[in-house]
Amino acid sequence: MPHTSRKNRPTASTQKRTQVTDNDGWTHVTSSNNVRRVLHKTRTKTSNEQDSNAQPIAQDSSQANASGEPELVLGPAEAPGRLTLEELQAQYQGYREKWITSETWTRLEAQLRERIVSVSAQVDAVVCVGLGSPSGFLRGGWVDRRVVSMYQLAALESIAQWISNTTPSTHNIPIYAQDPVFNTLDKSLLSSLNITVLTHPAAFTLLTKNTLLFCPGAERKHLEQLLAAEPCMVFGGPLEDTNSDVIQEFVGRVGSVVLGPFEGCEHAFWKTRVYFREEDGEEVGGVGVDV
Repeated sequence: MPHTSRKNRPTASTQKRTQVTDNDGWTHVTSSNNVRRVLHKTRTKTSNEQDSNAQPIAQDSSQANASGEPELVLGPAEAPGRLTLEELQAQYQGYREKWITSETWTRLEAQLRERIVSVSAQVDAVVCVGLGSPSGFLRGGWVDRRVVSMYQLAALESIAQWISNTTPSTHNIPIYAQDPVFNTLDKSLLSSLNITVLTHPAAFTLLTKNTLLFCPGAERKHLEQLLAAEPCMVFGGPLEDTNSDVIQEFVGRVGSVVLGPFEGCEHAFWKTRVYFREEDGEEVGGVGVDV
């Protein structure tokens, strides 16, 4: 008797995660949908050039590739097709509520008030570099980066608002954000929060000694550039174990407080610190105080 015909089960497509590094030094883990290959005009290799076996890196497509190989160009993170701005705003408000009612924010706010209030009064702008995409996602990753970005955005906004409320200025401190993965929804969300989205390298040119730099998870290459401006406050790190003279010199000149574990998402603020310029006469050296 012939077997009953059965339909084959559809095989789930596997999204291969790719780790790419752009020409500015950022390392990104992305799915194949988030990058595209661009083949530049090839040229004849000289005898001194070797065939490259290295992984392709993400670069601006306007720049020539010396080897003539295809380049990976990092694009904005892919958001769910049916996600609307209103839905994204509602999601963000949920994450923000969890953040501002958490013990982590309560302790950090107390430390800002007790130890950093004199420094925060000097802040005239907040610059965020490398926030990630609050709406774009990668399938098959270990951590949902949307959640991390949402909580970090909530921290960014709450810290900026706290500083605005403690300074004598009648205007809110301007907030700027830069990341190549921002998509249209991300930009609209940030705009609705009065955060100005910048394109590279605008954020690097805005840093001064009166800037609060918000950069959790920044790459060493960028940190060296950013910290050279000697911002008065830095949210990010940890910087203590970084193999860089520039970064270690910065750490040696400032104090810091350490965020305790965040119960909402431990990945969002893993070993994050707030670094701040010590007042004259205070002991320095980057000694961290748990918050």
